[in-house]
Amino acid sequence: MLARHVPDAEDLRLRRSTLILAVGLFAASFAAAAVAQPLPSLRDRLANGFQIAAHRGGSGGAAAENTIERFDAARRMGVDIVETDLRLSRDGVVFLFHDRTLGHETRCHGEFRDASADEIRRCHFKGTNQRPQTFEEALQWSAGRVVINAEFKTRAVIDPAIALVRAYGADEWVYFQVGGGLEYYDAARAIDRRVALLAGPKGPAARAMLDQLLAANDDRLLVIELHPHLLDPDTLDRIRRAGKLTSINAWYLGEERLRGLWPLGRKAACTAVFERGISIAVTKVPEDCVRQREAFLRLHPGGAADAVRIGDTLPSPARGSTR
Repeated sequence: MLARHVPDAEDLRLRRSTLILAVGLFAASFAAAAVAQPLPSLRDRLANGFQIAAHRGGSGGAAAENTIERFDAARRMGVDIVETDLRLSRDGVVFLFHDRTLGHETRCHGEFRDASADEIRRCHFKGTNQRPQTFEEALQWSAGRVVINAEFKTRAVIDPAIALVRAYGADEWVYFQVGGGLEYYDAARAIDRRVALLAGPKGPAARAMLDQLLAANDDRLLVIELHPHLLDPDTLDRIRRAGKLTSINAWYLGEERLRGLWPLGRKAACTAVFERGISIAVTKVPEDCVRQREAFLRLHPGGAADAVRIGDTLPSPARGSTR
């Protein structure tokens, strides 16, 4: 059973300050080397044709989700973005981890936030010899080769995660998800005006939240994540006219089959994303999403322009599934 000691506020501030100083000293030289050749702006990268984001690195394979091994496999398949989740250890280290508790994904137990970084590093993902990895390790691995889309899973992780992006000079290859409300968006903006963000308004107040987000004229709010109830031609056109890119989980638009059963293989639902002219398809089956993008562009060499015309004639989607 993991320890349940929680440091006081002053102790935690000192630990975080020490961590940020150490990261800054290391990352300064790293960032200088990583940007020896200037990278395009993040907006230009994301707007350069249809983009594919591997959800937690994609499903399947020997590597656990939310690990660099899974991310690298997706990169080699041809994805442009790896999507991940961020949580904070008890002592202020940012990890790649989805669940609130350790027990579902690993052989450890207890609340993630109550475990120290050393305790978390001793955990193993079920069915593998892998252990949870840190956001800093992911930044070192990418070094701008692949865009990272990282979701804030708690309020506490926002400040230290942004500090790492600053330290690694990663503003043009990392963007953060701030959830379906405005709390995390406001918190991130209070810390940093430059960091790139994705917002996904949802729920009964989704349209009102979208109004507020677009009215903010925030040029570093790059992406609006769509939910099916906001997926209509008028809303898409309004988001585009505001200069924002769009993203959607492909399984909202059709079934994604995660396990291949002969004679049927694993299947993505990305064609429906491309047909609607949505900028970024988030998928759990990256290898098939890449194939679907190639097939779509062979049939529609006009790319997004063709897709917008197709999308205007498509019915409203029914939520898909994964299995």
